[in-house]
Amino acid sequence: MNPGYAGRQELPENLKVLFRSVSMMVPDRQTIMKVKLASVGYTFIDPLSKKFNILYKLCEEQLSKQRHYDFGLRNILSVLRTAGTSKRDDLTQDELFILARTLRDMNLSKFVFDDIQLFLSLLRDTFPTLYPTPKSDIPKKIYKEQEGAIKKIMRDLNLIDEPEWTNKIIQLYETSLVRHGFMCVGTAGSGKSTIMNCLTRSLTDLGLKHQLTRMNPKAIKNQEMYGMMNLVTNDWIPGVFSQIWKKCNSK
Repeated sequence: MNPGYAGRQELPENLKVLFRSVSMMVPDRQTIMKVKLASVGYTFIDPLSKKFNILYKLCEEQLSKQRHYDFGLRNILSVLRTAGTSKRDDLTQDELFILARTLRDMNLSKFVFDDIQLFLSLLRDTFPTLYPTPKSDIPKKIYKEQEGAIKKIMRDLNLIDEPEWTNKIIQLYETSLVRHGFMCVGTAGSGKSTIMNCLTRSLTDLGLKHQLTRMNPKAIKNQEMYGMMNLVTNDWIPGVFSQIWKKCNSK
């Protein structure tokens, strides 16, 4: 179903013939953006929705094709929800600035290295008034409590406060606020596990208990991981992942 979309596949021909054809049209993204911007409290919805739509079209056309890139409605709505939250947190802030910062912060962490500068140049072209000089940049959102706790944990672990690496922890935190699930991808020794450890320990210190549960999916079969049906008794046998998920979410 929904061919061409990540995680979907074509129906088999023998099953397809049992259904009548249905034609669908591509949704008008700019209209959706405009309505959503209005619903979360924005005033200048026409120019902002146009800039948003143009930026994502350029990203789809010019950035490299990666399986984890998503510029569809799911990503659009996540960005707009975050932009709405940022707007309500500071009603005096310029709407153009809030949207541009949200677009940058919510997308930058997922790009491969070669696409980062291209995306930033597209962002500069889309929001030229926010970049008066070639070296100017939009200041990132400050998470005072979280950043303070992260720096404390880094001192405890004898880690160097390298701005680029510390920024990855903040990006992971921002991603966790708007996504149900995400992946940390990188070469061995690049700091993926340490980033997760720093973030979970710092959030726990702030009173938001977080814990990491590890599982090696390559050590077991798919049926053992997710669960399977016992063909003799017709009982469902939960898998390792299902049991871990149940245990972690138990009250």
